Amino acid sequence: MRPPLRDLLNFLGRRLEGGALVVYGEAGSLRTRIALLLCAEHRPALYIGAGRHSRVGRGPEGVTIYPTRSFYEELLKVTEVVGLCRAGAMRLVAIDEFLANLVPYRASLSEAYIGRMALAEVELLGMARDGGCKVVLVCAEDRRRGAPLALRVIRQLKPRLVRVEAEEGVLVAEERELGDPSVSLGRYEAPLDDVVSVISEALGYA
Repeated sequence: MRPPLRDLLNFLGRRLEGGALVVYGEAGSLRTRIALLLCAEHRPALYIGAGRHSRVGRGPEGVTIYPTRSFYEELLKVTEVVGLCRAGAMRLVAIDEFLANLVPYRASLSEAYIGRMALAEVELLGMARDGGCKVVLVCAEDRRRGAPLALRVIRQLKPRLVRVEAEEGVLVAEERELGDPSVSLGRYEAPLDDVVSVISEALGYA
């Protein structure tokens, strides 16, 4: 295993030990590839694509790619996952991008009601984690706070937070404190081209 990949997996793996990890940042920061990489490291795994990520094509062997185009479809799959985790048939579930399937409801439902819908999914994901599965959520970033969107809801999972950023040819992954995401708890960085190359090789995309 090449050093950039080994070091990235070690960084992420330590933060996934508690059972739940949130990977967040802006578009283009390798969030999706990181989620797929974690799926590949914990097979059999399920990758649930939401929003524009419902177009993700194939995944590595042992990783099921499940595109969703509605929150109802996504919630049904997460409900199914709880049983698979309890039966030992699934080791990790990743949702990319969390909340994306709730965006269309903003035109007709209150933010409070949408928040309750998101909380219902988080509670199911907590059951999956308690059943033996790792849970990875890929989230967009609230730029004003430097935190994942819907942090108040996500906190119910008690996850570790990792913010990723790709800038000036460098990938930076930084653990942030759950109680105050402005506080850094650890950092990984490597040349972006090297990370893209090793992840692509690991996923069979090279």
